[in-house]
Amino acid sequence: SRWNDASQSALAMVEAIGQEKVDRRQVTVSQIRQMQGYENPELLELLEKTWPELRPITADKQQRIEKLRAQLDPAVLAGANPSNGRLLWDKSCGNCHMLFGNGKQVAPDLTGAQRSSLQYLLENIVDPSATLAESFRMTSLLLTDGRVVNGVVLRKALQTWDIQTSKELVVIRTTDIEESRPTRLSLMPEGLLDVLDRQQTADLVAYLMSSQQVPLPASSRNAGDGR
Repeated sequence: SRWNDASQSALAMVEAIGQEKVDRRQVTVSQIRQMQGYENPELLELLEKTWPELRPITADKQQRIEKLRAQLDPAVLAGANPSNGRLLWDKSCGNCHMLFGNGKQVAPDLTGAQRSSLQYLLENIVDPSATLAESFRMTSLLLTDGRVVNGVVLRKALQTWDIQTSKELVVIRTTDIEESRPTRLSLMPEGLLDVLDRQQTADLVAYLMSSQQVPLPASSRNAGDGR
């Protein structure tokens, strides 16, 4: 069958990556997700070895993604307001990500990402930990005073660690760290879209899919927030 042919082609490509004939960075997350869908046991095992950081998206999150895909049809996105989406971006995503030169470089720069793909965006927003690179995973620190700090380790020096939490950059003395544990979790919170209404969700996604920077809403610029 054509399905089996596609599965065998995918298997050959992943084997070529293992033999270093193909650079694994050339394969997109969406393509890996598609290959996972072939449900070929040999292919699934190879995918797990090649991309150990990429875990399956759970059924409940897959349902959420499908619901959002149906909600965000082309007509809805065409009628959305990317300028309002940029305002939402600046208040949340921009605290960690860069886009069109704005934001912070704690998490991956999204400017060159596959933002034109709605599926790609929804997978990364709904289940951010599933597609996470090693360097952006959270570390959990147990401090000597009993506190726990979760964040991305930006820098380790002899006397201090720089940790980016979901809210701020903190500097912790090495002598105050009792134990550190790497996690497979993203600093980006799950349920980001759950706090937005339908219009806000459409506006944010429309901005994320923009091919170039858009201006902030006039009301925001008048308040002195515009760039």
